[in-house]
Amino acid sequence: MNTNEPTETAPAKALKASATSHKPVHSSSGADRKSGKLVANQIPKPLRGAGNKLSPLFWASRVFKAKNDRAEESPNYSMKVQFKGRRFSFTLRTTNKDMAARLAAGIYNDLLLLGVDETLAKHRPEEQKGEAIATIGEYIAAAKVVMDVRPASFAGYAASLRRIAGDILNKQRSRRAKIASKNATKAEIDKASLDILTPTAVQAWRLAFVARAGRNAKLARAARITSNSFVRNAKSLFSPRVVKFLATLRLPNPLPFTGVEQFARESMRYHSKIDAGEIMRKAQAELAESKPEIFHVLLMAVACGLRRGEIDSLTWDDIDFKEQKIHIDFSEHGELKTEDSRGAVDMDGTTAQLLQGYRAKLNAKAEDFVIPALKAAAGDMSREWGNRYRTGSTFEKACAWLRENGVDSNKPIHTLRKEAGSIIATRDGIFAASTFLRHSDIAVTAKYYADKKTKTTIDMASLLAQPEAEPAPDNVVELHPVKPAAKTKTRRTA
Repeated sequence: MNTNEPTETAPAKALKASATSHKPVHSSSGADRKSGKLVANQIPKPLRGAGNKLSPLFWASRVFKAKNDRAEESPNYSMKVQFKGRRFSFTLRTTNKDMAARLAAGIYNDLLLLGVDETLAKHRPEEQKGEAIATIGEYIAAAKVVMDVRPASFAGYAASLRRIAGDILNKQRSRRAKIASKNATKAEIDKASLDILTPTAVQAWRLAFVARAGRNAKLARAARITSNSFVRNAKSLFSPRVVKFLATLRLPNPLPFTGVEQFARESMRYHSKIDAGEIMRKAQAELAESKPEIFHVLLMAVACGLRRGEIDSLTWDDIDFKEQKIHIDFSEHGELKTEDSRGAVDMDGTTAQLLQGYRAKLNAKAEDFVIPALKAAAGDMSREWGNRYRTGSTFEKACAWLRENGVDSNKPIHTLRKEAGSIIATRDGIFAASTFLRHSDIAVTAKYYADKKTKTTIDMASLLAQPEAEPAPDNVVELHPVKPAAKTKTRRTA
């Protein structure tokens, strides 16, 4: 017997025997004996120690539940391992910690016996679904099929993603560009791979987007708000609720916008700068006869606080003139913003009279729309992005008139709704305003809509005025001071 030959340790012998028989030391599936594979209690005792990576005991304290960028914990356990200078992570797809530890030991066993490529193909098959990362166009098309949102909302999400990607690729397109040019730019963006949307690239885009505003504080604030909106909308396309249905696509790791920060939230509280009475008096004088549909759009925004979509789909059957109420509900003509938008809106007697007179001139039936479309519905509903309205041309003319008359905002009609809420809040309180606007939470009304319409000031005239002497009580007789007697001069005699 040659005593100089190196002796093999028990773990080494076990691995050697396993390699010879082409059977893994431990199956990642934890199968029973009928499968012909070793299970946990069949692992040789020398390999069961907590210090050996082939043992479930080693992984028992190392498996973990991953968290996403919103700190939401996955229900399944995961593992991380370093092998031949490379780091890998695997989702173990089980909520049981003991099972996760056994699966982790099995994966490490496969790395030893099968190598990296075969192990990845076995335990991360989703990465073998395609030869290349999905393109932006492919992902948008796939997400559109499985994402449960309104078409207008999805179009906004897709437009935000293309805007960010276009800026990163330096493929900006002008608003005044011709349709053919816009479509060509869109096609180029859609061909780009999703892997261009790295956290570093998106971070650089955010800073550059705001930097274009220069030192103009007003423009910089608007840029921060817009940047946050673009990132928030684009990131919605990659939420877990969407990605879980797109297993056939190969996606970058990490997913686009993972870990991307946003600028501090700017205050969006409404500040009143208009006089609703002055605007409506002028609208009645200029529009009530010549353009009655525009006047009544403004009337329902101010008097009833209705949104565009609610005005657009409102029929005469929704108005109860006897009770002086407007009923807002889901219908075949349109959907509401939220479930809380349903309800009855009170209107005053003057508003009811104006609407009744308007209906008489139109000779409208109950099922007719309150605001008739000025042109074919197909013309107003043709664009893909944003909200589409049956009476879109009427809204555009109403917005143009409001801007000409001092309502300088991106959404002039919605500004009238906010002004109406502020008037109610000042007169009747914030709860009444929230009910009037049909908000889901009074906090929404306080945070975004209600602005006080009365002045809160210090009466400086009173503070600066000299205090007056208090009058004496009636039972007090004022004593007049006694003047001392005048001194008489005496002559000295010699």
